[in-house]
Amino acid sequence: MNIVKSLIKQHKMIAHPEGGHYVEIFKNKDVSHIYFLLEQHEHSHWHRITKNETLHFYSGSPLLIYTSEDGTEFKTNEIGSKNNFNFNIKKNMWFAMKSSGSYSLIGCTVAPAFEFSDLELAPKNWKPSKFDIDL
Repeated sequence: MNIVKSLIKQHKMIAHPEGGHYVEIFKNKDVSHIYFLLEQHEHSHWHRITKNETLHFYSGSPLLIYTSEDGTEFKTNEIGSKNNFNFNIKKNMWFAMKSSGSYSLIGCTVAPAFEFSDLELAPKNWKPSKFDIDL
């Protein structure tokens, strides 16, 4: 069994609506935390949430994080290399993610705790107008 299938099975991960796999590992009213895994052929759909979120790198290849505050311009960020192992996403910021290699395993911490009602998925095929990268 390869490492990705092993991680999914070991942590009992399920498909996430934005793409990839996840499992909630902690939640109370103040904070929630999940493991989130993207394989090489996957990406997270453009989305935003109504709360601040911190991404933590755990294993695999560095994770590319694309962000857009206004829906036109975008920035590319990376966690998992160069001693950079976390990244903060401001509430209501559009973002999408992609592994730079075979897989990326990260943690996502949201405060106050995440609810699926906080999540807004962009329409299918939506991307910032100046986004020139193929996910």
